[in-house]
Amino acid sequence: MLSGKIMKLVMTIGIVKMKFDIVDVNGFLLFVPFMEYIPQPKAAINIRINPFIGWDEFRSNGKNKSIIPIIAVIIPIQLNKVGWFLDRIDEVNITTWTPPNKIIEPIIKKQKGRIFHTGGDSIFAEFPSAVAAVDTAVEFQKNIKERNDNDKTEVKLEYRIGINMGDVVKEGDNLLGDGVNIAARLEALAQPGGITISKNVYDLVSNKTKYKFNDLGMQKVKQNQFHAFDLLMNPLQKRSINTKSKMKINILSSIAAVAILLAGLITYQFYLKSKDIRDPKLDDKRVLLVLPFQNLANSSKHDFIAESMFDFFVGGLSGYKNLKVLSKNTSLAVKQKGMNNNELIKRYNVRYVLSGSVTIFDKDMRTNIEIRDIKDDQVFFSELKNTKTDDLFKIQDQLVLSVLSKFNLEEDKIRVSNDDIETIEELRLLQFAAKEREKWSREGYFDYEKTLDKLYSINPNGYAHNLSQAWKYHYKIRLGFCKPQNKQPTKKERKETTTNCFLEAIKFANKAIKINPKKADAYLAKGYFLASLYIINRKGDRAEEWGGLKKAEEFAEKGFNLINRNSYQYGLAGEVFTLCNNFEQATASFAKLFELDDNPTDTFTSFYMQASFLKKNLEIVKKLAKKIIYDRKTSNKVNNCKSPFCGNSGYAYLFLLYVTEHEKDFENQKKYLIEYKKLDNKYTKAMFIGRSNPANFIWPNEFKKIITVMDKLGWHK
Repeated sequence: MLSGKIMKLVMTIGIVKMKFDIVDVNGFLLFVPFMEYIPQPKAAINIRINPFIGWDEFRSNGKNKSIIPIIAVIIPIQLNKVGWFLDRIDEVNITTWTPPNKIIEPIIKKQKGRIFHTGGDSIFAEFPSAVAAVDTAVEFQKNIKERNDNDKTEVKLEYRIGINMGDVVKEGDNLLGDGVNIAARLEALAQPGGITISKNVYDLVSNKTKYKFNDLGMQKVKQNQFHAFDLLMNPLQKRSINTKSKMKINILSSIAAVAILLAGLITYQFYLKSKDIRDPKLDDKRVLLVLPFQNLANSSKHDFIAESMFDFFVGGLSGYKNLKVLSKNTSLAVKQKGMNNNELIKRYNVRYVLSGSVTIFDKDMRTNIEIRDIKDDQVFFSELKNTKTDDLFKIQDQLVLSVLSKFNLEEDKIRVSNDDIETIEELRLLQFAAKEREKWSREGYFDYEKTLDKLYSINPNGYAHNLSQAWKYHYKIRLGFCKPQNKQPTKKERKETTTNCFLEAIKFANKAIKINPKKADAYLAKGYFLASLYIINRKGDRAEEWGGLKKAEEFAEKGFNLINRNSYQYGLAGEVFTLCNNFEQATASFAKLFELDDNPTDTFTSFYMQASFLKKNLEIVKKLAKKIIYDRKTSNKVNNCKSPFCGNSGYAYLFLLYVTEHEKDFENQKKYLIEYKKLDNKYTKAMFIGRSNPANFIWPNEFKKIITVMDKLGWHK
């Protein structure tokens, strides 16, 4: 039973008299409306708002009046796409991804709420106050965390929650309006496992609860602008987001104008725990695919300019919260598979496709870009530039800024066209070297080395010039060209030669750090080289000579903290942390990679699988192994890979079979073993324990577990 002071507001709208009791209940102003029918001529419509008529005690409902209460705190619960695991792997049972209603329903009931609407992927509930909504959100997130922390929980979920107070319209049992829309925007702004609330909710609950909050300032999502706060479940959730101009929101001022409905809204999104898939929150109006640019000139010698344009647009448009740009790897896969628009929409939820071309004649260049809305089948944006080739970097910046402006995105990133790359010739050399490195072949190494040496000679003090020299030595080691000159070197001589090559790599990484200490790449590279030095010399007297894994991890941390939503850098950081035995940080870094890149490289995927295995997160191991196998089955490339790091299906099957043995899932184990032994590209025990699988030497005790299982089940012959 409500008690407290009451103020009345009466509004007559045509043939309906609206009476509002304004009740002060424990600091909350609640509007309770009543509707009365007033007989009038059909043509007469009068609208007037009567003044407040003073305080009175709360009265009971009249027997002969139609009473429609419209005060509620609403919780819409919405599920989003599971991600590529459900898209690709038919073994996953979709019923395992439904929200844990057994957790949420008792909490809603305890807080005097009720579920009033359900859809195909959503549940809506209403509550009597904002405090009840916040308490429900907090208790639910705590219960979900406890559920995920249980080792017996196979499918681990995370939710985003947004809470808002605002106007809604009652339509039957449903509620609509801006209050619901802004709650959805707050949910999109929230972190997985987090809660984000609007300022008007914050003003109501901050003094009545002991929760801690983090002010995010004014935010704008789509057409909605609002002041947001994070409710901090733990200190690690504290973050900063670019804010718009500050605005003061006064709840009571709006109460004086209209009868405001108290509506706290919560929506939450479900994620796989540990962020083991790419971010599934892809707004269908803001997903952009950049296609490889075309070189329309008669000569292929300018292909590198088209490739540069492609790289630059993918990188330049990425990193914005309200625009999801699919990765370069995804774009290349789309082109390779010849996917049509319907497939793009279904698979990646693409709304916009950017295509472009360059035409070069002598020193004149024409650049044309077009963005098409493939859902509405119309041109969203197009621009044509006629310039000189020497203006390439300037034009790249201008075009990217034009596209960002079209999407109403502010340019708040530091724009660097190419690190210290100032001429077309430098760009050509860098692009050529990148293509040769991707081949990973001994035949192409010497062209690669010659190209990078020429690039370095142009500018010995350039960041990219020095960093590429550092990686040149790594490539040289991996391809077996860093070796003693004598034909029959001893093991010690081979180790010394490899060590010297890594020291040369570190020398160039140090120079790159000195040139630009605010970029992540060089720190991560040095961390990688230091970890490699330790591993090579771990059984000798020089193991700690360069600081060991501790020093390697220090540089990895420095680099990691400088990463700005760069998928490659997150992948490299994951590799270094893995080599440093920090599997927790390694898997977190790889999860960031998968969040940004829809199709990570085979190397990063395999490393992620190894790190998860070493961390004993077998659920992630299983999913990554299935991903590698699926990708190899659907690839158009010839499957002759013998290394663990080029998407080898046989290697992935070994991990999958180990997991089934550990889980005693003998039914699937039998199926996977048959598939493994039917592979054309065999992966044998000799390969697993050989030099091509260095993990077996670095972590012998852990990888011996896989050997034991496969010795029992049977290897490829």
